[in-house]
Amino acid sequence: MSAHTSSLLKTCGFICSLFFVYGSSFAADLVLEKVPPITVAQAPAYPENLARYYYGARVEASQGTAVADLRLSSKSEDTNTSAAALLCDDPTVGYALPSGATTLLVSFPKIENVNTISFLNHSAKGSVKIAISSAKLPADSPQWREVTEEELTPDVIKAKVGPAEAKYVRLTFDVSKQGRIAALGIYSAPALSAFTMPRARNFGAEEKSETFGLISCNLADVHARSRALYVTSGDDVSQASNMIDGQPGSSYTFGAADGTPATVIDLGKPTTLRRISALYAPRHVAVDFYVLQSLPGGQGAQGLRLNDATLAKLTPVGSVLDEGIGRAAVDFPEMSGRYILVKWAPVGQQDAPFSVAEISAFGTTANLTFAAIGSRINSDGKSVDPKDYGLGKEAKEIPAEAPPAEGPPVGLPQPPPFVFVPLVQPTSE
Repeated sequence: MSAHTSSLLKTCGFICSLFFVYGSSFAADLVLEKVPPITVAQAPAYPENLARYYYGARVEASQGTAVADLRLSSKSEDTNTSAAALLCDDPTVGYALPSGATTLLVSFPKIENVNTISFLNHSAKGSVKIAISSAKLPADSPQWREVTEEELTPDVIKAKVGPAEAKYVRLTFDVSKQGRIAALGIYSAPALSAFTMPRARNFGAEEKSETFGLISCNLADVHARSRALYVTSGDDVSQASNMIDGQPGSSYTFGAADGTPATVIDLGKPTTLRRISALYAPRHVAVDFYVLQSLPGGQGAQGLRLNDATLAKLTPVGSVLDEGIGRAAVDFPEMSGRYILVKWAPVGQQDAPFSVAEISAFGTTANLTFAAIGSRINSDGKSVDPKDYGLGKEAKEIPAEAPPAEGPPVGLPQPPPFVFVPLVQPTSE
């Protein structure tokens, strides 16, 4: 058999399997189970990521820092070389890490209480040293406080560095094999205030560009009034918010027998969208993204049923055939909707349950400036009232206590020695 004939047969076989997947996915109703709201007890599992432009963070790198050089990922591809992507909210857009030494300096507007640091590693081999400081230091200064050194293992690198106060974080990479990192997270110590008293989100005018603005702020986030509303399966559906928590190290696992994993994300209100991305376990899958004004099908108190006819009427805003990379992103003309439906159709036999780490949604540059937007967490179905935690009207009179904006300079010269000169009073004879 010739190589050409063999290649043709493989291609035909793949196309047939793809048609089989799509056909089987529409042959039965899609039944989704309601996800309970986030509870007060779960709140500490969703800390804020301080390494974001909209919180005032900035990044300096030995190469590739300019926001203007930022390139979006498309479908399953990513060719970005700008470190600016590490402070954006789209985990599918990474930063090419070259062989040799690379230093990244991340700074915050003020001293923060840093707890953990994580990022995704794709193919890079070597190590990374993490150091912190509350005062401005040169990148090669020996006065940085080194907190950990980690080997660049595949997938998620996560290190606990605190609680510790820091305004500057230095990541020094020593890479023997080039690769790609993404989804940098520098997380604060978990606090209920992340939900009851959310931070304001803002951007400097100099940072606004069309590319940057499109992926700067994830609208499908637990800290932005969004919630995972429905899932098709899972042993513990209360953990479905892991798909929108901004932590690639946490994920949600669907049931082992789920042939068409799917989820519905509620943005909380009608929102204009232009891009949706997803990060999930590397599998050969077809991914469909939908933006919906309202939920179709039969809705009940505990579930949602989409039959074959209903699904056939839905038109995805984009679809991706992923051959095992584990990420997908689609761009589309501006469209308003409140709900996002994401559906995966595995191609071929799957040996393990399917898991999803992150789903992100982005709008236009009009979304760059925000008042304080935050999520509501619920306990027993009731919205949390700040008064229940001593955060009511009377609490406003108490001045907030926080670390200073900048630590004292390091390495100041010692003051001159103190010399005591006695004062002798004249005496008369």
